[in-house]
Amino acid sequence: MTDAPRRPILSLKFPPAPKAPPPPAPTVQPWKCKPCGAAVVLTGTEPEDQEVRCPKCNAKLGLAGQFLSDPPSPKIRARR
Repeated sequence: MTDAPRRPILSLKFPPAPKAPPPPAPTVQPWKCKPCGAAVVLTGTEPEDQEVRCPKCNAKLGLAGQFLSDPPSPKIRARR
């Protein structure tokens, strides 16, 4: 036998499986603050008793449960 270096053993590797596409984002319809007109986005994951405030003027617009009810409560201070 010879003392030559051995060649590495080749192995078959399967290509990595393609990643599944991320689930589609929930359709979020933006609301507009009635006092200032800034966009207010609700994701739908907020607790129902959490108050919703405008990110621009900090006005209290209502509770998240009032926004998520169908039809939305007339007491909220935002429009679609």
